Amino acid sequence: MRESGRARSSGGRTSSRTRGGRDEEESAGRGRIARWIVLVALALITTAAVLVFFTPALGVRSVRVSGTEVLDAGRVSRVASIEEGTPIVRVDRAAVRERVTGISRVESADVRLVWPSTVRIRVVEREPVLFERVSGGVRLVDDDGVGFAEVPEPSRRMPELRLPEDVGEQRTEEAITAFTSLDEKVRKQVRVVELDGSGGVRLLLTRGRTVEWGSAAESELKAAVLPALLTRQGRVYDVTAPELPTVS
Repeated sequence: MRESGRARSSGGRTSSRTRGGRDEEESAGRGRIARWIVLVALALITTAAVLVFFTPALGVRSVRVSGTEVLDAGRVSRVASIEEGTPIVRVDRAAVRERVTGISRVESADVRLVWPSTVRIRVVEREPVLFERVSGGVRLVDDDGVGFAEVPEPSRRMPELRLPEDVGEQRTEEAITAFTSLDEKVRKQVRVVELDGSGGVRLLLTRGRTVEWGSAAESELKAAVLPALLTRQGRVYDVTAPELPTVS
């Protein structure tokens, strides 16, 4: 009986050692599989990174420009200087935007990457509101006072901006502000925007009329007062003090 018990005990120990060995083998097997999975994943990630960042597989195939009216879209694309095949993730959007806005007629630009291979550039062109005379022609000026393009002749109804050569930026802004504050009906009557001898803004209108505007202070109020004032007969309309406008 004791021998049988020892046999059973010995058999139990053998069975336990066998199960322990199997568990170790299974654990080792799972470890090897996990290591292979990690290695395969790293290989896939590395391959994907190389494809995305260093090969033309996901490179730029087209540059699409929108928003151009006067500008040639092809010129914008050339200035953007995006080499075909450049990995799209390596396109420097800020640098492209800076190059495109370097075109004098471009006010702003938006650059977007469209996967897998397209760069979209949307530009906003400057709109001329005035012109100033320069050697050989005229320069168009937008509502920010930026002169951005030279042309032989301005639009027939576009007013002229007359400023002294040494005028400062602040005075230029005041002249532009006076004009852009006007409603559309009054704007159409303006022929010249200039500075008077004291630096105040003066508007020369059709039919030989003059508006003494003064500084840019209270421009909105001056613009609101002027239309009613222009219904009265006169040659000089003074809104330098908009609370007490005069006609003479």
